[in-house]
Amino acid sequence: MLSPELKRLLQVLQWETKKRFSSTRQGLLTMSEKGRGLDFKEVRNYHLGDDIRYIDWNVTSRTGELHTKEFYEERDAPIIIFYDLSNSLSGSKKESAFQMALFLSLFHVKIGNRVLLIGFSNNQESYAKWLRTESDVFLNFSKIAKQTNGDETNYEAAYQYAFKLYPKFAISYWISDFNQFSEYLRTNKIPKIWEPTGIWIEDELEIIQYPKWFKFFGKISEEKISFRNSISTYDKDLKAAKTFFKENLVRINPNAKLSNQILPLFKVKRNG
Repeated sequence: MLSPELKRLLQVLQWETKKRFSSTRQGLLTMSEKGRGLDFKEVRNYHLGDDIRYIDWNVTSRTGELHTKEFYEERDAPIIIFYDLSNSLSGSKKESAFQMALFLSLFHVKIGNRVLLIGFSNNQESYAKWLRTESDVFLNFSKIAKQTNGDETNYEAAYQYAFKLYPKFAISYWISDFNQFSEYLRTNKIPKIWEPTGIWIEDELEIIQYPKWFKFFGKISEEKISFRNSISTYDKDLKAAKTFFKENLVRINPNAKLSNQILPLFKVKRNG
């Protein structure tokens, strides 16, 4: 499912990163630790020194041995991945977006963080469950691979859905071609409760810099039959993305090696 080149990169980054993935607000994005948090993890045998307030008396009475409830520590880093599933991401763009979302999900669960995956289009497919293991990730992406893309992008629905699930600080990634992103920012005020990173999957017609007369006949976006009203909003959308994500914007050429293009995501200095 994950390409061989990204598998190799994942092994290297996991070894180098270990428990470090910097964020000034959250401190270090650390591996999951034992402790009391909001999310239940498991019931296990009681160990000397465990908090007696969390003894599970039902299991204890049933087994005759002390058992305690264990929770995921709230200090493990929450990661929200917004993954564009609209028709404008087709062909090599669709595959690049899929690989990027899968890679980031695997990377974060491997270093102990939890991932909330928000797939979005006008036919939004979102998953309320936090992904904590590689099995969780592969199961969800197996389902995504079988889905049919939606007709249009819906940034607002994705944002509101994620906000209902987790209205607290998190690291967020937006993986998209950002079609009509300038219009979205113009009509919506977005509070930055999450630290955002943009991963722009480039449109081939814009990368190659075809003459404008050629683009008029080319299908710049598959989202609208009008081909963005025959006028590319690429420049406006790129300017809007740069304004919103600032230095945390990475542009991906779907026809080049992804492993080299991913590296800036792990070199960006986050200023909060």
